[in-house]
Amino acid sequence: MPLVFNQEAINGILFTLHFQKELPIVAHQKLMQMTGKEVMDVKQVTEFFEKIDNEEFGLKKMEEITLAQVLNVPDFGARYLDIDTRLRLRKTCTTIREIINQKPLHIDCLHYECEGENIEISTNEGFKVTYKINEEGLKVTSRDRVKSINAESEEKKIKLIQQDLMSILCSEKLRINTLRIESDQMSLGPRIGMKALRNTLNQIPNKLKINNLEYFVLESRDVVLKAALKKIDPEHLRFLQRKNESFYWASILNIYTAASIKEWKRLKSLKISCPKLLIPDIINSYTHFEYAHLEICRFYGRSDIMLSKYIIVLIDKLLQNPNLKQLKICAENEMGAVEFQDINGILQQYNNNAPYSCWISIPYPDSDKKLEMLVEKNMIWFKGPCYVKGELEEERSDEEDDMPPI
Repeated sequence: MPLVFNQEAINGILFTLHFQKELPIVAHQKLMQMTGKEVMDVKQVTEFFEKIDNEEFGLKKMEEITLAQVLNVPDFGARYLDIDTRLRLRKTCTTIREIINQKPLHIDCLHYECEGENIEISTNEGFKVTYKINEEGLKVTSRDRVKSINAESEEKKIKLIQQDLMSILCSEKLRINTLRIESDQMSLGPRIGMKALRNTLNQIPNKLKINNLEYFVLESRDVVLKAALKKIDPEHLRFLQRKNESFYWASILNIYTAASIKEWKRLKSLKISCPKLLIPDIINSYTHFEYAHLEICRFYGRSDIMLSKYIIVLIDKLLQNPNLKQLKICAENEMGAVEFQDINGILQQYNNNAPYSCWISIPYPDSDKKLEMLVEKNMIWFKGPCYVKGELEEERSDEEDDMPPI
C-alpha cells in the first residue's frame, strides 16, 4: 500500500528538515524521495522555509509529534513499514531515522548471500536488493529500480552496502527468526560483501534478537561468524547451523572464547559440518545439546585408545542429559571392521529388543527413561527421552531400522 501524504504531513516533514538546517533545494529533493513525486516545487519549499524563519508557521510541542501524525496512515503499523519503505524513509533526515528505528520489524528469514561479484539481501516476504560490483562502483537493483553508483575504492563500496545493512539491523525493535549467511568465496579473509557485513555487526549498538543462525561460508578464519555470535543476544539464539569443508576449521567451540562459554551452553540445537571434529571433542563439549547433527571426517581419536572406549564415555555423558532429543554423528570415512565388531560386542548387553533390531536401549540411572542407540560403520545415532519423531530430522524408513547388524 503506497504512503499517503496530505498537506499537514508535508508541512511536518518540511518543518523537520528546516529544523535539521537543510537548504530548500536539498529539502525539496528529500521530500520527493519520501513521497515518490513532486508535491511542492523548490519555490514553494523556499517560501515555506521563509514563513518558518519569520515565525509565521510553527509546530507546537514538537517533542509530542509522532511518525503516525507526520505520515497520514493509521498508526503507521508494521504492515506499512516494510524493509523497502524503511530504507527510503531513513535516507530523509536524522529525526525520521530515529523514529523508524523505534518501530517493530519482524523478519521470518533474512538471507545475506555473496556469490562472486554479486551480493544479495533478501527475505522470504518478497524484499530483495542486489549489488553488482564492478570497477566503476556498484549497480544496485531493487524490484524494478536499477541505480549505478560511482565508487572506485573498495572502502566506499563496502560503506554503501553497509548503509543498507545498518538500516535493517540497527533497530532496537528488530526480531529475526532465521539469519542465513552464505558465501562461495574461499579465502583467508572476507571479501567486500562479507567485510560490509562484519563491519555492520561490529558497529550495531544493540544485541540482535535472532533465534536461528545458518552460516554457510567458505572462509577458514570465520571472522564474520565470530562477529555474529558476539552480537547476537544469547538469550534468543537457540539453533546454530554451520557448514565448512575445510580441514583448517577445527571446532565451532573455538569461535566461543572462554569468557562466552555460557553462551555456548545456552545453545539448544546445533547442526555443523566440521571434518576435523573428533569423538573426544564431542564428549567434552557437545553432549549438552537437545539436538545435534554433526558431520565429521572420521570417528577416531587417539590411535592408542580403542574407539569403543570413547563410545562408552560418550554414552555415560549423554545419560547425564535428560533433555536430549537426539545426537547424530555422521562420518565420511567408515570405522574399521574390528572397531565396528568391538563396539557391537560391548553393546550387546543392552540389546533387549527384537533379535535383529539395529537399535539398542540403554536405561537412564534411577529412571524409567531410555537412551536409544544405533551404530553403523559411518554413523552413530542417539535418541534421548525427549525425542519426537519427525522433529528437525528426516526419519529413516522402517525397513532400514529393522535391518540386522553387519
